[in-house]
Amino acid sequence: MQLKADMERLPDILQPADSGARLSKRERTRRQLIAAGIRVFSARGVAATSLPQIAAAADVTIGTVYNHFRSKTDLVGAVALDIAETIRSRSAPGRAQLETAAEQMAAGCRRYLGLAKDSPSWALLILDVASIDPAFRKTITGFVATELRKGVKSGEFTVDSEAAALDLVIGTTMEGMRNIALGAARKGHATAVTAAILRALGVRPARARQVAAKPLPLF
Repeated sequence: MQLKADMERLPDILQPADSGARLSKRERTRRQLIAAGIRVFSARGVAATSLPQIAAAADVTIGTVYNHFRSKTDLVGAVALDIAETIRSRSAPGRAQLETAAEQMAAGCRRYLGLAKDSPSWALLILDVASIDPAFRKTITGFVATELRKGVKSGEFTVDSEAAALDLVIGTTMEGMRNIALGAARKGHATAVTAAILRALGVRPARARQVAAKPLPLF
């Protein structure tokens, strides 16, 4: 029942913002297929989903699917990119209100950890897609790198290796998401994970705890 409810109500952070632009019929169909992919992948998992199932969910023919995507791998890549860019654009107004890199990094981590708490099946979908297609990880890495470099430049963060720091932030956040979504984490785990990431980036313990627990505009 919960999975069905999650399918019917896409979390706000995964809802694409309406740009107001008039789209071509081809682009509308492409977006329709991506939305159907997100729904079916969430219900069945990526591995167990077929393109005919996605065609049925989108109410189009399988030929229409192949007019837009050569394979399921192509569609998974489009879904990964759509999810990453949607989360980033939906959170942009809140992120703009934050002045420090530590707050921006904390808000970014808590966005995903909060999704795992509020919509477990959707969070597991993100983790599933991220493990299969490199597009999601590559896009997210670019976002995190911007905030990491800002923190290093301002002196908030101290890291020996940018690549290692990126692995730490993204890997720790995703593992935290998995534990929260599967119900294996205690209350307050999102805050604890966020504080641990900030400390690993060189933020003083008291400051890390304060920022991790601070009400932040996540969306």
